[in-house]
Amino acid sequence: MDKAKKKILITRILRVCILAAAAVALFLLGKIPEVAEYFFARGLTRGAGRIIGFLTGLLPVSFYEWTAVFLIVGGVALFVWLIVTLCRRRFTCVGRAVYRLGVAVLCVLIAYGALYAPLYQRASAVSALGLTETEVTEEEVYAAAEYYVEALNRTAEALERDEEGNVVSPHSFSETADLINAEFAKIDADGYFAPYDVRPKRVVLSVPMSYLGITGIYFPFYAEANVNVNIPSYEIPNTMAHEMAHAKGVSRENEANIVSYVLCIRSEDAYLRYSGLMRAASVMLGNLDGEESAQLRARLAPEILREYANGSAHYAKYEGPIDRISAFFNDLFLKANGIGSGTRSYGETARSLVALYKTLEAE
Repeated sequence: MDKAKKKILITRILRVCILAAAAVALFLLGKIPEVAEYFFARGLTRGAGRIIGFLTGLLPVSFYEWTAVFLIVGGVALFVWLIVTLCRRRFTCVGRAVYRLGVAVLCVLIAYGALYAPLYQRASAVSALGLTETEVTEEEVYAAAEYYVEALNRTAEALERDEEGNVVSPHSFSETADLINAEFAKIDADGYFAPYDVRPKRVVLSVPMSYLGITGIYFPFYAEANVNVNIPSYEIPNTMAHEMAHAKGVSRENEANIVSYVLCIRSEDAYLRYSGLMRAASVMLGNLDGEESAQLRARLAPEILREYANGSAHYAKYEGPIDRISAFFNDLFLKANGIGSGTRSYGETARSLVALYKTLEAE
């Protein structure tokens, strides 16, 4: 190896080592709760998210979905190119491509370590909402479920439905986002949530997204809250609030869920309230034994039961191997970020919903 090639090799190795060390340092710093809370969540991550979100929000398109398309097409093209190049024994070209790919991956890890990973270590969003979680009894679970069922029946009366029995949104996508931003502004959480408005994006490729089993996704690299609009109408506000909660500094899925429930259920807007109550009632009924769940479910208005059935039929159309593969990798991703229960964490909200019920009853 001549001196010039040796110098290039050493430079590349040093560059990779520096980037790898920076990534490790960021992830280790983000594991310290105080640093995660005050340096990242309320400082660097929030500030960067505000700037990036402002820039990507200048255009109404979802940069996330087009990046996903580019990565899929580019990944396939790169794989084919690598095979062809290896067959031609052009190992220098392959080595250069692998080096550049490694640098790109490390840069992405550094960005993730600054823009999102530390949020998994911050204080609980449930506490920031003013909810006090304790061990709950079976009686309290039943009482909470009964409360949400009755509230859902009352709220359903104020909404219009289409010929298939699905609730009709009285708001545009943008108006719904405005209402949710207003609900965030009402929360006195001592600065826990980012103070700026979040502008969620409609995903054009929502049908393919449905086959992946994704109803919404927050993409920290663009500070984008993306919403799959190919979902039942009653799911839109709750899903939007969930993704906006991520953009506001909540990383854990179960906590983003409870934030969305609280925002929607406490709202004065019937459509938002209905969306939150549909989810809350479903979660609480699922936490009762078969007989008690059946008794309360029978008390739901016929139009609500019909809409639940419509929702189940809608999601069933997109179930399959692609959905299962997507869920598998999502489960790995969550576990890699310290969420031991993985995708099961999405459903870990019953105790928080009991705490919310107690708060609402006391008001």
